[in-house]
Formats: sequence, structure tokens, C-alpha cells
Amino acid sequence: MKEKAMQKLEFFDETFDPDRTATYELSIQVSLGGFSLCIKDLTRNLFIGLASCAFNHPTVSPNDWPEQVAFITNTYKWVSKSFKRVIFSYESKGFALIPENLFVPNKAKTLLSLTAQIQDLDEVRYNSSTNDSVSIFSIPSLLVTSWFKVQSDSKIVAFCDSIIQLHLLSIKNEKDRSITLSLANDFGVVIASHGKKIQHCGTLDIKSIDDITYHLLNLCKGLGYSPSNTVISILGQYDKKAGLEVLIERFFKNISPNSTIVQSDFSYLIEKYKIRYANLFSQSLCV
Repeated sequence: MKEKAMQKLEFFDETFDPDRTATYELSIQVSLGGFSLCIKDLTRNLFIGLASCAFNHPTVSPNDWPEQVAFITNTYKWVSKSFKRVIFSYESKGFALIPENLFVPNKAKTLLSLTAQIQDLDEVRYNSSTNDSVSIFSIPSLLVTSWFKVQSDSKIVAFCDSIIQLHLLSIKNEKDRSITLSLANDFGVVIASHGKKIQHCGTLDIKSIDDITYHLLNLCKGLGYSPSNTVISILGQYDKKAGLEVLIERFFKNISPNSTIVQSDFSYLIEKYKIRYANLFSQSLCV
């Protein structure tokens, strides 16, 4: 799959100290084209670092993952140091959310294969959520193996996990019907709920702002939501995001401004990126 080139970003607060990583949290997301990471000072509950970088060449084979992980550690050598905690995810549409009372661990792969394509050299993992559900997801096995050689105590999460947590925390009224759209490289993660009861967790392909808006309206129709009374949040990266928001406002009258993690503070250097990289920052909620 061809990915858009990642924008190079590097912002580290002047208080960031590579010799104090034992007091920091490292969150990292890897895609076929590159990686993004952020650093949180747990002592001050403050995000103090953000970086995003494309690989020297896109990942075209599972055998490329050891080289790509080596690229990460060569770019930021302190990534190999000891951290208080490390949260790792892989940008992928290969996930599903299952009610906990219906989940059978040894059937995880079968359940996931009903809604997502699993590559031959992927492994299937699962995590319990905070709303009586389990997220099942696939991830390249060689990527996990290579990363565990760097940070063996990492928590591996599904790409949807952080947005689920953020979505649930943003709900102010148990009677509200809410949708969160998190835009990634060429797809979006869509979460819909009535109060804190999640009724949809899926993806949509990003083709045009019209297609995205139609998908959201069709989702509302299927769930019995009235768009004019549905709270909607739009996060992430998309070069036509401004136009998308203008179009969506024609149908959805309740656009939520509270669309990023509010449980932590941000360094002045990265404050303006907290919505664009909300999925990454929100991995801090998955602990």
C-alpha cells in the first residue's frame, strides 16, 4: 500500500533530558512509511517531546522490519534506554472490538478474520478495554520481535485503543450520541456511542470529503442517530481537514471543541499539535 510521505517534525522541550528517561513515558506509533513518538514527563504530567520521521524507504516486505526498527533507534539513540513505561502501536485497519462476555481467547484470530484481513506473517493480539470490551488486532510478528529487542516491557496496543479511551473520556452526558473520527494516513478510525456504550468501532477509507461525510451520515442513519443532535469530534492529519469540517458542519450542529487529551499538559512547543497527533498522545490513556 502506497503511503503519503510523512512530514518531518521534531520538538523537544528544553527540559527534556535523555539521562532521565526512567521517569518518562514513551509512546510510539509505526506505519509502513515511518514512525511518530512522544515523550511524557510523568513527574509533571507534561508532554515534553514530539517527533515524526519517514523511513529511508517504505516498508514493502515483513523482512524490512528489523531494518526499520534499527532506523528508529539510530535516529534517537535514547529510545533504547530504560523508560518508566512504553506504549507501542502499529497503524493498521486490522482491528475489531468485541464484547468481553462474547470473547474467547483461542478464537481471537477467527473473530478478527471476520472483519479484517490478516497477513500471513502477522500475529493476533488482544487487550481488555474499560467498557467491558476487548480489542483484537493484528500486527507484523517481525515488527513486534524487533521492537521487543529494544523495549521488552512495552505494552502493545491496537491502533484504535487510544481513540476509544479518548472518546469515552470526552463524553459529558450519558444521553449524548457521539462520534469520534480519527484520521490516519489513508483511512480513518470511527467510534460511535450512546453515552459510554460503544455501538460502532470501525474504519473508513479516505477518498474525498464527500465520501467521509456520506459515511458518517450513513452511520448515523444505521444507528438511529440524528446528525443535528450528535456530538462529533474530528482528529488527526488530513490535508483537506478544513474543508471537511466546513462540510460536516452543514449536517452536524454539535462539533466538539474538546477533541484532545485533557488529562495532561503540553509543552508550549507541541501545544498546537495535540489535535493533529491526538491518537499518539492518547496512547498514554492505555495503561
